Amino acid sequence: MPDTSPVSEIIATLKSDGQSLVQDNIALAKAETKPIVIHAGIGGGLFGSAAYFAINAATLFFVCGGFALSLWAQHLWDWSLILSLLVGFGVMGVLLLLLAAILAVVGKFQIDKVSLPKATIAEAKQTVASLKSAFQHGLRSGSQGGKPRE
Repeated sequence: MPDTSPVSEIIATLKSDGQSLVQDNIALAKAETKPIVIHAGIGGGLFGSAAYFAINAATLFFVCGGFALSLWAQHLWDWSLILSLLVGFGVMGVLLLLLAAILAVVGKFQIDKVSLPKATIAEAKQTVASLKSAFQHGLRSGSQGGKPRE
């Protein structure tokens, strides 16, 4: 039996189906992007931690350099308590830089897990195509004045 729905019913059906499809696409986008956002947040936090430790290491190296210059001027290669403090600050700076490097590598792996929401994009494209097709069908039915097609 041919479709005899008036144009207003077709438009109402398109409107409700379109709203349902849009709501479903929004739900899909939320579900798909949540793990992406989590990985991006973890990676960003780890990069921030790496930067914090790198800044602390740089500060220690500046202090270490200051001690080195003062020791060079005062003792010229004589081992003393201050020189041992210098070596201690230097070793601590190297350790902090190693920690920053480890955090940066782990953060990079987290950032590499970030990708586009492929299923959401595909579903949105399919929804647009379906809505266009349904709209064209409604226009064809409406141009026939609601008469049954033969």
